[in-house]
Amino acid sequence: MDRPTPRERRQAATRRSLAEHALRLFVERGYEATTVADIADAADMSTRTFFRHVRDKDEAMFAADEDAFAEVVEVASATGPDVHPLARLLHGVRTLARSVDEDPAVKCARERVLDDNPALRARDLAQQARWQQRSEEFLRAQGVSADGASLAAGLLLTIWREAYRRWIAASAERGALGAFLDAVVAELPEHVRAATTGR
Repeated sequence: MDRPTPRERRQAATRRSLAEHALRLFVERGYEATTVADIADAADMSTRTFFRHVRDKDEAMFAADEDAFAEVVEVASATGPDVHPLARLLHGVRTLARSVDEDPAVKCARERVLDDNPALRARDLAQQARWQQRSEEFLRAQGVSADGASLAAGLLLTIWREAYRRWIAASAERGALGAFLDAVVAELPEHVRAATTGR
């Protein structure tokens, strides 16, 4: 996979900044009280620049999500072809889990904002659906049948959702998200687990 150009890296950094500032302001001021101008100002950009990257304040909080999943696919693509494609994607998801573990307070704050705002939760679910579609596309590109790719991508999303739900619920007892992923995978039937572990 081609390395991102300097321009692409700058754009990704801008999207991360928008997501971070949108979340912070939603936590501090509340979703309704936060404006596009507030987010743009916090991110040190004009509203015109803001709208070049995202369509509205809702989308701002999710601005970096596509970049995160692109990294999942990049890691999966770099994993050896002798490994089952679903296991390769799960390897990429583990990389995402490690990035979540770097600042768990941010993800917990994000969940609280999502819980308090149905419109944002709906956007989050739509984003997850796009991730599932991207997973299907990757799997089909690796030779998995359309039906198999649909099933496997749905399984991957279910594994992630359940591990993430348990991780959030663990609160003070929270450990690494990757450990929760391992626990969920371990509960799968043996023949399914073999596909997710590559063994």
